[in-house]
Amino acid sequence: MAKKKESPRIAFRLTEREKKQVLGLASRCGLTLSEYLRQRALGFEPKAVQPDAYFVLCEKLDRLTEPPFSEAINDAAIKLIHDMDAALIVPQKDGDVWQQQASGPSGES
Repeated sequence: MAKKKESPRIAFRLTEREKKQVLGLASRCGLTLSEYLRQRALGFEPKAVQPDAYFVLCEKLDRLTEPPFSEAINDAAIKLIHDMDAALIVPQKDGDVWQQQASGPSGES
């Protein structure tokens, strides 16, 4: 039986305070520490898990898309639901581009 190849690992050090902070952020997003750090390292911004009230609101907005409401109200409700999902649920890529540090080794000889 062939052994399963382990994924490469990256290790780094944190203070206890930093570790607690990162663990809290991962927990709020409903992610493991590894998955949270992986998403952040790859440029994504994981979103916090929304409370049940958010989904109740979405269901109520969804009802606005059913008759007898006007097409304008339907379109506005659908747009609002999509905008809320994009802002609160779907992980987004960071908009910032990495900038080289201003001091320290520059890699030039």
